[in-house]
Amino acid sequence: MWCGYLAIVSLLLLGVPWTSARSGFGPGEQDWGYVDVREGAHMFYWLYYTTANVSSYTERPLVLWLQGGPGGASSALGNFQELGPVDVKGEPREGNWVQHVNVLFLDSPVGSGYSYVDNSSLLVTNSEELTEDLMTFMMYFYKRHSEFKEVPLHIFSESYGGKMAPALAIRLDKAMSMGELAAPGTLKSVNLGNPWISTRHICREHSNYLFVNGLIDEDGVAQIDEQEERILSALKMHEFEKATDEYFQWFELMQNITGEVFMYNTQTHVDPSEDRTYGYGDDLVRFMQEDVGEALQINGSIFAAQVIQVFLTLHGERMQSDMLTIPRLLNETSVSINIYSGQLDVLVPTSATLALIKDWTWKHKSEYVQAHRTPIVIEGRLQGYEKVGGKFGMYWINRSGHLAPGDNPTAMQYVLKAITQYESDSS
Repeated sequence: MWCGYLAIVSLLLLGVPWTSARSGFGPGEQDWGYVDVREGAHMFYWLYYTTANVSSYTERPLVLWLQGGPGGASSALGNFQELGPVDVKGEPREGNWVQHVNVLFLDSPVGSGYSYVDNSSLLVTNSEELTEDLMTFMMYFYKRHSEFKEVPLHIFSESYGGKMAPALAIRLDKAMSMGELAAPGTLKSVNLGNPWISTRHICREHSNYLFVNGLIDEDGVAQIDEQEERILSALKMHEFEKATDEYFQWFELMQNITGEVFMYNTQTHVDPSEDRTYGYGDDLVRFMQEDVGEALQINGSIFAAQVIQVFLTLHGERMQSDMLTIPRLLNETSVSINIYSGQLDVLVPTSATLALIKDWTWKHKSEYVQAHRTPIVIEGRLQGYEKVGGKFGMYWINRSGHLAPGDNPTAMQYVLKAITQYESDSS
C-alpha cells in the first residue's frame, strides 16, 4: 500500500499526471495509445517523459519525432534504432534524447507502425490528408496533455518527413496564433534530417555523389544520369506514379552498379544479406510485435501489417516536391528552420540539400549567407559543422548517413541542445 501511495506522490511531484504516466518499455514514465483521427483510422503515439534531473518534466522542451518513408515507423526506427532510451536489445542508448527532453513518437501516416485503419479505403492518398490527420492528433494530444500547452515544441523529422513536418508546422503555428491547441509561439522550430524535399535537386546530385566517393565510374555516371532524366521527365509531365516507378528502377540500377552499397550509409551494412529496410527488418518487426506489444499490452500483430498498402496508396505522392512551405514558414512565422545532413547518405546527398538552400529565398536569408560556418568539435574530435543565421541553421554531420541520430549520437546530441536550448539539469 505504501509503495503505491509513494509512487503516486512521486509522479505528482514530478509534474506527471498519474492517470496517464505509466511504465512502458525502457526507463522512465511514458504514455501511449491510439487516437481516432477519423472514424476507422487509428493513430498510435508513444510519449516519453524526460528522465532529466529536473523538478518537473515541463521544464524541458517537447520533441515530436516524425519518421520518413512515407510509412516508416517512428515507434520502432526512431525510437529503438536512433534516439530512444534503449535499443532493440533493451540496452541503454548512448544517444538517448529522453535524458534531455520529452519525446513524442508518432506512427504517421495511419497504416505505418502500430497505426492502422479498419479498411484500406481509409489510408491517406496525399499530403493534405496526411497533414489533416496529424492536426487531429495534435488537437487530441493537447487536450489530454494540457500541461504541454506552454512547453516549447520542436518538430524533428527525417527523409520524407521533410515534407510532412513543414506542412504540419504551417497548420500548427496558425492554430496556436489564434489561441487554439496551445499558447501562441509554442512551436519553436522545425528540424529536418536528410530531407527529401525537392526531387529535382536530389536527382541532379546522385551520380556526382556516387562518383566522387568512388562508388561508380564514368560509365556509371552516364547510366545513372540517364535514369534520373526519366524520373525528371515524368515529373515534368505530372506523371507522378510513373516518376516513382522510374525511381525504383534507379534504385535497382544503382544497387547493381555499386555492388549493393547501402544507400542510407555507404560505410555500414557492407553485407547485402543484412537488413536493408527502413525500419521493417524481420528482427525489428518481431521485436515490436512480441516484446514491445506485450510490454505495452497492445495487439503487436498490428505492427507493420498495413505498411505495404501505405506505400501503394502514396505511390504517386513520393516524388512530388514541396519547395514553398519552408520559405513560407521563414517569411510568415517566428518558427526557425534547421536542416542536418549526414555526409555518408546516398539517398539525399548533402550537396543536393545545399543546392536547394541556395535556391530558396526568404527575407532574412542574407543573415544566413553571411554567417560563419564553424566546426563542431567535441572532446577534441571533429563531429561536423554548423552555420546559423536568419532563423535558419544548417548542420553537417560527420560519420553519419541518412539515420544521423543513430550513426553519430555525439554530434546529434549537440544539435539537439543547440536547437532546443534546454538548460542544464537542476542540482
